[in-house]
Amino acid sequence: MTKPTRIIKHIRCYTGFVVLFFSLLVSGVNAQSKQYLVFDPYYRTEQNVWMKYTDNSNVFYHHIAGLAEKYLLQRDETVARLNSLEKWKSYLKGLQATLNSRIGEFKKTPLNIHITGTLDRPNFRVEKIVFESLPGFYVTGCLFIPKNGNKPFPAVLYAVGHSPNSFRRELYQQNILNLVNKGFVVFTYDPIGQGERIQYPDTIINTSVLKGTTQEHSYAGAQCLLTGYSISDYFLWDGVRALDYLFTRPDVDTLRIGMTGISGGGTQTAILSAIDKRIYASAPECFITSNKRLFESIGPQDAEQNLYQGLKLGIEHADLLSLRVPKPTMIISNTQDFFTIQGARETFLEAKKVFDIFGKSENLSMVEADGPHGTTKDNRENMYRFFQKHLNLPGSSTDEDFKYFTEAELKVTPTGQVSTSYQSKTVFDLNYERATQIIKKRVVKSPQEFKKSQAVLLNKIKELSGYDSMRTIQSVVFTGKVEKPDYKVEKYFIECKDLNYAIPFVLIKPYSDEKRPVILYLSSAGKEDLLRNEKEIRDFINQGYSILAPDLIGIGELKSTFFKGDSYINGYSYNLLFGINLVGKSVAGIQASDLEVLFNYIKTRNDINANNITSIAKDELCSSYLHFAIFHNTIARTILVNPLISFEDITQTKYYQTRYQWTAVPGAIPHYDLPFLESMLSPSRLLMINPVNAKGEVVSQQLIDDKLLFLLECYKSKNAEKQLQIKLVKDEDVLNLIRNCLSLR
Repeated sequence: MTKPTRIIKHIRCYTGFVVLFFSLLVSGVNAQSKQYLVFDPYYRTEQNVWMKYTDNSNVFYHHIAGLAEKYLLQRDETVARLNSLEKWKSYLKGLQATLNSRIGEFKKTPLNIHITGTLDRPNFRVEKIVFESLPGFYVTGCLFIPKNGNKPFPAVLYAVGHSPNSFRRELYQQNILNLVNKGFVVFTYDPIGQGERIQYPDTIINTSVLKGTTQEHSYAGAQCLLTGYSISDYFLWDGVRALDYLFTRPDVDTLRIGMTGISGGGTQTAILSAIDKRIYASAPECFITSNKRLFESIGPQDAEQNLYQGLKLGIEHADLLSLRVPKPTMIISNTQDFFTIQGARETFLEAKKVFDIFGKSENLSMVEADGPHGTTKDNRENMYRFFQKHLNLPGSSTDEDFKYFTEAELKVTPTGQVSTSYQSKTVFDLNYERATQIIKKRVVKSPQEFKKSQAVLLNKIKELSGYDSMRTIQSVVFTGKVEKPDYKVEKYFIECKDLNYAIPFVLIKPYSDEKRPVILYLSSAGKEDLLRNEKEIRDFINQGYSILAPDLIGIGELKSTFFKGDSYINGYSYNLLFGINLVGKSVAGIQASDLEVLFNYIKTRNDINANNITSIAKDELCSSYLHFAIFHNTIARTILVNPLISFEDITQTKYYQTRYQWTAVPGAIPHYDLPFLESMLSPSRLLMINPVNAKGEVVSQQLIDDKLLFLLECYKSKNAEKQLQIKLVKDEDVLNLIRNCLSLR
């Protein structure tokens, strides 16, 4: 055997040993971890022990879908009682006011229209348009104008779906070019986050730093929720101002305006056509279904498609169509669309009854083609016929092929982006400005005002967060224990009445049954964050504590891994976030409701001193904990590790960490912020360790002095300054600081 051969052989043997060693090590780690599972312990491998809870990875979605179903049933019951024309008029009037309120605070300002170029074709010309839908917020579009026919022309506002290149995509050009060649003026524009209006641009290559258009919509859209708005409000306002622009054109007949669009464009068509009565004929394509069927199938979509608390407000797809009565409206659908055709058919039948009651049944129609999501030749020709009929422009409805424009030809701005051509504001900028103005108008600005309004504020916090204090424990199930030399880990889950999931937790205690104070240990990494650190556990046990560590919904054994949606950003499903907002709740509020259940259980244990509870909460779970703790003045001590300094900071941070948005409460900014909640803990002991900003960076002492001044003043007003500590320490010193705090009885 040659020397190189021997060396290779030894290397292979050594490599095999290393692989075997690390395989055993990893399997040991997995076994160590799995023994602590509440639902599927390691000693049963052929099947799950608790078959009822095998869908825990999707339990958050089911919980939200169940809440959505309740609102939808309430809405259905309301509609079922509308048995006369007068009742329907009253219902639609209220619905119209609700829907219009979404854009009610926007003010019409000068459009400041610029024509940046023109293109010429034999039958039409194209004007490249830039206007401001809000001051400094630029919209890019193209106006296609026929050369032949009688002026003024009927016009179609064409909304586009989720394509990075927007209306420049050939799919949309096919519709646009056919419409203009048939004699319609067509105005199409870039939606927010698409085409030349990217919100998070890589300025070198003019593309988004995020992954796709839905993330462009949702990343900014989540910030909007904090101020009580949706990014869909900005989308709709762009559409309103696009109509305003058409009304400035002498070559447009403003009594003959239609609107259509596919997918996201169908969303905009359906909602804007319900809001703005200037749209005479409307044909949303590949969007209309029903919220009932949507939650049963693909789930909530990106931020653009979700009105703020839409389901809590009782808004269904059928309502959007019913608000069109008596104006011509056509649903365009595909049988294999992921926007389920069953929902579209049911919605059509429901809206048809409304048009019948108003004596205009002929003005609501539906066409469908056999195909997946997207346009088809048959549906395009049905759309042309629809507008030719109702906008009074007869002619051939044949779908023809035309030479498409290149993306370069349809470029509107000099650089290809409004951000670099005009230093355009973004949705982030607009929401930042809105949040700043809202905060200035808050009623509560001093500890004195805070004390007077605390009861009212608590009710508002409960309402906005969706915190539920009325859950009833049905049973507490013991699933086993793990014995260690100086302590044991008992495993449980709690079942509640009318709740579709069980809450898993471990109780770590010594072998004696003496009554001990308890640490409620809350980590965004779940109970495993504690269980893998036996030294930390022993420290707590030796200091005289028992420890209760749960997995709240969305965490640990209840972590949402099944449903992700089209806006899954850095490990968090924004689709789920928007679904939660649709039903008027929040992640923080639902997790706080889980904590309420655990708190009620703690009070039943003879071996726990319920009057001596210390809570340790980490990272974004600090928000969820605070939304629970403010309703319980019996918690002796709270330790917050890396708490977010404020919700306000999220609205001020363009590139925020998604984890902090996850437990931020929609609509909170007008009423309260995290320092308000922390202030409500006074005079109990509060230790805050290394507060962070929305980027996840530990803040400076100067920022603490500025942003937490209100908290400091509130503690001072109750003569409890010594009960509040805010510490900036090195990571390796955090545990020692916690130990020292726990030693103070």
